[in-house]
Amino acid sequence: MPKPPATPAEIEATREKIIRETICLINEAGFAGFSMRKLGTRLGVAAKTIYNYFSDKDELYLKVLSKGFSRLYRQMAAAIGQNRLPEDRLLAMARAYVTFGLDNPHYYNVLFNLDLPRFQDYIGTRNQALADAQNKEALEVAGLVREAIGPMIPDTCPDGAATADVLLMQLWSSLHGMISLNNSRVTLEVGAFKDNIERMTLYAVADICAQARGAETRLWQADH
Repeated sequence: MPKPPATPAEIEATREKIIRETICLINEAGFAGFSMRKLGTRLGVAAKTIYNYFSDKDELYLKVLSKGFSRLYRQMAAAIGQNRLPEDRLLAMARAYVTFGLDNPHYYNVLFNLDLPRFQDYIGTRNQALADAQNKEALEVAGLVREAIGPMIPDTCPDGAATADVLLMQLWSSLHGMISLNNSRVTLEVGAFKDNIERMTLYAVADICAQARGAETRLWQADH
């Protein structure tokens, strides 16, 4: 008897398995060393089997990014919960971002650390639409944070939107540094780095909130 067609649940499970192995392979070999043939070897299937689920390695890679940013967005959005104050919302999202990076080091590397193709590299290619959709998902993560920072900046600040963007990038840099240093294990000789990540996260968020609240004063001082 012919094998019955795979159910939607089975298809999704296979796609998830392919994505998990893709993340591991890219971490080990980079994008240049990533191929459907090597991926098939890891999965124990012929490369042509993978093409039943993804048209080429670029589509697969972009799906990996899309799924990662979507997952990060959901975790950060869920962390906000019933928090109403922008300071509390920002801290909740910062904690969720750090947790994601610490719990998923290989995925975090693919999303933020490794020298891999990004949206600009796909402009003018057949995967541009897919890359554009993935880029929008990444920007939605940034948008969540910007929405928490914006209300803390005084309405009288002449360039509130630009200030929010700078503070967003400053907080991102701080959190990214914590995650990357911890995951690289380079801090093992320095001290109990991981034990202090929560405290450093609190400090980083408190600093951003203070800068946002005093944005107009800082601008006046810079101009004089």
